[in-house]
Amino acid sequence: MILCCKKSSGDPIANAIYKLKPFYQLCVILCGAILIHLTLGTFITFGNMLPYMASYMRNHTDPNIRSEDMMWIPTFQGSFPFSMLIGGITSTKFGPRISAFIGCFLVTLSVALSAYTIQHSFFAFFVSYGIIFGIGNGIAYVSSVSAAINWAPEKVGIVSGIVSAGFGLSSSIFAPIQTWLVNPKNLAPIEEGYFEEAELLERVPGVFIKLAIIYGIMQLIALIVVCDPPFRRSASNESLTDENDSEDGNNPFNENSEDVPPQLTSLEMLKSSTFYCLFLTCFCSSFYANMYWNLYKVYAESFIQDDFFIAMAFSISSIANAIARICWGILTDRTSFQTAFSISTWVATLFIITMPFVQLDKYFDFGKNTVELAKYVYLIWLCVTFICLAATRALFINAIVKCFGTKHQAKNYGILTLASTISGLVLSGISQFFLKMIGFTYLFMITAIFPFVAFVTISFIQKTPQGNRIV
Repeated sequence: MILCCKKSSGDPIANAIYKLKPFYQLCVILCGAILIHLTLGTFITFGNMLPYMASYMRNHTDPNIRSEDMMWIPTFQGSFPFSMLIGGITSTKFGPRISAFIGCFLVTLSVALSAYTIQHSFFAFFVSYGIIFGIGNGIAYVSSVSAAINWAPEKVGIVSGIVSAGFGLSSSIFAPIQTWLVNPKNLAPIEEGYFEEAELLERVPGVFIKLAIIYGIMQLIALIVVCDPPFRRSASNESLTDENDSEDGNNPFNENSEDVPPQLTSLEMLKSSTFYCLFLTCFCSSFYANMYWNLYKVYAESFIQDDFFIAMAFSISSIANAIARICWGILTDRTSFQTAFSISTWVATLFIITMPFVQLDKYFDFGKNTVELAKYVYLIWLCVTFICLAATRALFINAIVKCFGTKHQAKNYGILTLASTISGLVLSGISQFFLKMIGFTYLFMITAIFPFVAFVTISFIQKTPQGNRIV
C-alpha cells in the first residue's frame, strides 16, 4: 500500500505537541480532553440537584412540579438527538478545537442561563438546562474524544476509557460542591423528598452562576491543546503517515496494519446488521444507566434521611465509576468488547434486580442497627452498579472504531448515541406517568430486563458482518 500524506503546519499548537515524544503527546491531549469531560460529566449530577431544583420550582415557579416531571431534562442533557452527529460534522469541517469550543460555549451558556430560567417557568428551564446543554454536550464530547483517539488509534480502548473516566469523575467532584453550596447545614427533606427551608431554596439559582464560571475557566484551558495530529489524508488513501517516519520514529500512529478495520461511511454502516446489534445494546444499557444516574437520590431519600451521606455515597461511587472506565478500556484492549460488555451487563442485571432489598427494614430485622446498616448496603450496591454503568460510554466508541473504522468515527458514534436519546425518552415517560403508580421496586424489576437483553444480544454479535472484530 502506498501512503500519501503530508505534515500540516496550520496549527502551531499541534506542531508543538508533535515535537514531544509520543507518550507525552498523548498525555497533553488527554489532559485537555479530560478537562472538557469533567465539565460535560456534570450532567450526571442532575440526580444530586434534582431534589433541590424540584423543591425550588414547587415553591417559587410552579407548585405542581414533581421530581418525576423533570426527568425529561437529563434525557436531553446527556444525549440530545443528533448532537454528537453534529459534533462529528463540525469537527471534520472546522477541526476539533473550534468544534469543541462551540460545544463548550453552549454548555456553559446553558448553565448560566438556568440561574434565570429556573425562576420563571419549567419550559424555559427545560430549554436552557436540557436542550442547549444537550446540544453543547454532544458536540464537545465527540469532538474532544475523537481528537484524543486520533493521536493513538491503536489504543482506542484505553484512550476512550481514560477520557471517559474524566466524565465519570466529574460527579465525584461537583456533587459534593453542589450539596455544600445548596445545603451546608445538611437539612433533611420532608417525607415526600422535597425541601421547604427558605434559606436552602434561595441558594439554588446562584449555584448555576458559580458552576458556569468554573466550567468556563476549565474549558478555556483545555481548548488550547484539543487538536488533531499534524497530518492530513490524501484524497485517494485513508491511511496516515508522515514523511519523516523513517528518520525520527516520532509518529504515534505506528501500528500493525495487517488488521485494519473497514472504513465505512455512515450510510454503509446503517446497512450493516452489526450496527443494529450495537444500537439495541446501547439502547438497553443507556436505559438502566439513565435510570440510576437520575433517580438514585430520589430513591435513597425514601429511606435515608442524611443528605451528606447520600452525596458522599454518590461521590465514592463516581470515583469507582471513573476508575472502572479505564479498567473496562484496558480489559477491552486485552480481550474484546464482547467480553467486557458481557461481564458488565450480567453483573448489572444481578445488582439492579436486588436493589430493592437494600431497604433492610422492609425485609429483614437486624435490631436497632437495621436502618444504619441499610445506608452502607446501599453504598455497596451503588458502587457496584456504577462500576457496571462505566462500561456504557467507555466501550461503545471502541466498538464503533473496531467495526467501522476511524475515518468516520465521530459521525458513526453520533448516530449510535441516538439509542441513548430514545432510551431516555422511554425512561422519562415511565418516570412521569408510571413511577408513582408502580413504585421503585417494580421499576427496578423492569429496569433489570434491559441489561439482560443487552447481554443476550451481544452474545450473538459475531454472527453479523463486522461483529467478529469485537469478539
